Amino acid sequence: MRFIVFMLTFLIANLVYADGNFVYNDHGKRDPFVPLVSSTGMVVTYDEDLSVNDLSLEGIVADATGNNAAIVNDKVVKVHDHIGPYVVDAITSDQVEFLKGTQRFVLKIKKGGM
Repeated sequence: MRFIVFMLTFLIANLVYADGNFVYNDHGKRDPFVPLVSSTGMVVTYDEDLSVNDLSLEGIVADATGNNAAIVNDKVVKVHDHIGPYVVDAITSDQVEFLKGTQRFVLKIKKGGM
């Protein structure tokens, strides 16, 4: 009896999904069926899916000559570096400006101690 129920379930599932046109709707989130680690053991990043709310300014290193750097999402970036679809346009002593196409976004460093 179990075998018959199994076979019927298997046949119905094959008929329903036989066309092979199933498309996963991620609703703007990372696809959970895509692996987080590549076959070589490297962590896979999905920077192209970043929104401005995903950017986290963690620190700024200001140089007297204007050669500033910032730490954004655990990465050290300089002017003209890319983080996903965003380009670092300017780094001052208290903020980082990003461009995405013609849109400008500003992240300010959070002041205050622990």
